[in-house]
Amino acid sequence: MLEKIQIKVCGITDINQALALDALGVDYIGFIFYAPSKRYVLNSLQLTALKKFTPAHAKKVGVFVNESIESIVNTVVAAGLDMVQLHGDEDAVYYSLLKIKFNALAQAGAINNKQVEVIKVFRVGDKMPELTPFENVADYYLFDTDSKMYGGTGAHFNWELLKGNIIGKPYFLSGGIGPNDIGGIEVMKQTKAGKDLLALDINSQFETAPGIKNIEKIKSFIDALI
Repeated sequence: MLEKIQIKVCGITDINQALALDALGVDYIGFIFYAPSKRYVLNSLQLTALKKFTPAHAKKVGVFVNESIESIVNTVVAAGLDMVQLHGDEDAVYYSLLKIKFNALAQAGAINNKQVEVIKVFRVGDKMPELTPFENVADYYLFDTDSKMYGGTGAHFNWELLKGNIIGKPYFLSGGIGPNDIGGIEVMKQTKAGKDLLALDINSQFETAPGIKNIEKIKSFIDALI
């Protein structure tokens, strides 16, 4: 069992809010680089502003959907990202090629000699997704609610699909998580799948408008988890 559940806040569009979240001790701050999203970060912030944002604690996560490898690599360097979350239809070969690129950048010192980590998103519908192809190419998994559109839905999927499975890799739990889920999260932590539950990915349930977070609500949620 992972001792303390971590928190990822996604869909950030304001640097002051990102700074406030880092001060709260949030572990991951997500920026969406998908133009159709209502939380598309480049509508609000320039890459230079993201590069200058150097959190004391949190890792900076870039969310991408069916983007070219070249584009992702360029954005990682320009924004100083620590992690990449892939929310599209990218296959295992794509992940392998991306990791090779990141490794080359690290060796060249282009990304501060650190290896950029990659999160594979599984959109969960009525059955457990097939994890095997990504076991050796993704650093983390993220389970979110399936929909016809890419990106978050603000709705839950059926967590029962996960509970009896040994995931075998640290993962993020996403999909409309809000303050009313504290009890369900505690139950999830006690299941087989709970042994690998690394972090909760929260977004729309903590907003006053798309991309604008209610920091106090997030703080109360974090406090309730401890």
